[in-house]
Amino acid sequence: MDVAMDVVRRLPCLGLCMLGLVSGCVVPGEIEAEPAPLNRAPFFRPQSVVPAFEQETRYDPEVTLGPLRFEVPGIRELDDEDRLFWRWFVNYDRRFFSQVFAQTPFGRLPGPDGLSITFDLDPCVDLAPFAPRTLHRVELIVADRQFEEDTAETVFRNQTLPDAAHQFRIVWFVEVDLSKCELVQ
Repeated sequence: MDVAMDVVRRLPCLGLCMLGLVSGCVVPGEIEAEPAPLNRAPFFRPQSVVPAFEQETRYDPEVTLGPLRFEVPGIRELDDEDRLFWRWFVNYDRRFFSQVFAQTPFGRLPGPDGLSITFDLDPCVDLAPFAPRTLHRVELIVADRQFEEDTAETVFRNQTLPDAAHQFRIVWFVEVDLSKCELVQ
């Protein structure tokens, strides 16, 4: 009799457990999707850029010998798996002149101190095709995705990036009298 009474006493508890198991199958909970990984933009410290891009840079071939160096140190990317890609342009014009002067086609991972990108421009050589123009534009584009190939519909030649890409651009203006280059050569 004691065994029978013990089963009767446990019956409501077993019934509730079975009800809980069955109801879990009948009324499913909401399925939460994995959030898409966040893609953050690369960044840099404007005060570390050389020469400063907030002002015009003057280059005098009679005073300065050698190339003019552009440097952007400490470029950071918070997404560990993102490689950085960049392209340098001089006097970019999407209709007539869109030559890439320097680039990294395979990208690079920034190190613990960030990534430093430099470009040496020899005004007397690299800017000679633009004479007698005296004001020149140097542009750097840094992106966290690879540049795409141009198509017939491309508006900005050699600057197309995927929609998911984050980028920043730095533009310098360089003033140089190219007629002085002949005097020093």
